[in-house]
Amino acid sequence: MSMGDDAPRRHDGRDSDDESGDDDDLADVPDTREFTPLDVEGLRSVGIGGTLPDGLTMKDLENMTSNGAGDIDGSDEDEEDEEDLRDVEIQQTDAVLVLAKAEEDYASLEVNVYDTTSSSLYVHHDIPLPSFPLCLALGSVVRSYGDENSGTKTGNYVAIGSFEPGIEIWNLDVMNALEPTLVLGGSDTSGAEEEWMRMQMPGGSAVGGPSKKKNKRKNQQQNDGLREGSHTDAVMSLSWNSVHRQVLASGSADCTVKLWDVASAGDGYVRPSATLSHHSDKVNCVSWHPSEGTLLATAGYDRRVCLVDARSASSSSTSEKSVKRAKVASDPEALAWDPHCSQYLTAATEDGTVQCWDVRKFDSGAPVWSFVAHEFGGVSDLTYNPSVPGMLVTVSVDKTVALWDTASATKDGGRPHQCGSKDMNVGRLHSVSVYPDSKWLLSCGGGGNEVAIWDMESEEAVVRRFGDRSAEASGDDVAAAGVEESATAADAGEPNFEEDMARGDDGATAKAIESMNKSKKKKGKKKKKKAHKK
Repeated sequence: MSMGDDAPRRHDGRDSDDESGDDDDLADVPDTREFTPLDVEGLRSVGIGGTLPDGLTMKDLENMTSNGAGDIDGSDEDEEDEEDLRDVEIQQTDAVLVLAKAEEDYASLEVNVYDTTSSSLYVHHDIPLPSFPLCLALGSVVRSYGDENSGTKTGNYVAIGSFEPGIEIWNLDVMNALEPTLVLGGSDTSGAEEEWMRMQMPGGSAVGGPSKKKNKRKNQQQNDGLREGSHTDAVMSLSWNSVHRQVLASGSADCTVKLWDVASAGDGYVRPSATLSHHSDKVNCVSWHPSEGTLLATAGYDRRVCLVDARSASSSSTSEKSVKRAKVASDPEALAWDPHCSQYLTAATEDGTVQCWDVRKFDSGAPVWSFVAHEFGGVSDLTYNPSVPGMLVTVSVDKTVALWDTASATKDGGRPHQCGSKDMNVGRLHSVSVYPDSKWLLSCGGGGNEVAIWDMESEEAVVRRFGDRSAEASGDDVAAAGVEESATAADAGEPNFEEDMARGDDGATAKAIESMNKSKKKKGKKKKKKAHKK
């Protein structure tokens, strides 16, 4: 029955359709939304949505809306992939800088790239660290022996010391690495997986009485223990051996120095080859000799700079006869060997003093020269320029970097001459390094989690003083000879560091210095003959 004008009405005068109250009929409400009209004819005119020879259809419109117009054939994706590869690939004109930084609740290892052509610095990739870093050392580690197909394999690795007793070694050739390649010492987690599996077994996770809780705490204490031979406190200094490239030296707050042969990691765990305990306080500086592969310099908060030969470290405690010591007035901060005159060892202390010794006369304790480099704040780090003989660089918490000429001081016994200084504007300076492939490129790490790079080629005074110097023109070619010996050793097969130390000798340090003296005399005779011929 249709409802028309004659439909019955209620006694109150309202239609029966109004029983729902004030509810509106949505079907009668007009749609006021605005849409952008789709010009189908216009799309077809440009080849979209029609049956043109190029095969484009209306599906292409959705692809363009979501991915962009150029994604139809994938050409833009290929271009983006190529650009990403170009950003990741390190060019010949790039300088690579590795640094460790720490913020309030985050620590990381960053690989930075400095483009020398455009003077731009950017982060190539970074690696999160589990603990705040205290030191790092770059090296080329021997990973395997006896491979007839490829021979000795090496890689780009960085060793990191932190407040934890373990030393992490990361492979810089791997981006987005999730875990270190190797860990030296640290917490022993060998039984953690077995304990977890036991707890997952039926009855293993049941809540028991006090005896079960006691056993659980006991097992946890065992799992939290340290590996055999590990440092027991923070690792404060690291140094890779340039001759025995697989050997790493570490100094710790537990007053010991440990030597590690990372190539001996047959079962994935490396035990220290030797432990030196000749310091009575924290050891914050270690440095291998650039060409004598068994001679190690150390310094600690007992205010002693020491020379020790690794071949005398086969016993648990180092003999007094095998260690040579020199006293400094305050806590040492850094050690550095002169790469062009490798008989000179330089130390910086927190009172701003820099001292240099001739290790051939180290027993006397008298330095060749000594001076105050930074009066306010002390010297936090120092390094020699590997490409410019006589250039010494020091940095301080007074926010400045200073350049020194030590050539005349080592010959005449005078004081090094200051050649310039610069405020790097990155806060207090804690570390400094000179790029080995560019003699004018210098980088500093500041307290504000920033790094500063100084291109000294723009400094006329620096270029005027050091511009005519080079490692090839230097009168002392000990460093070059050390590189040749290292290359020859690599060709003939890596030396066995364990056998070198097995020949424990109390007079090993004296013999190493005597060997260095003989090498020095032989090179000097050759130079005299060349001068005589001219």
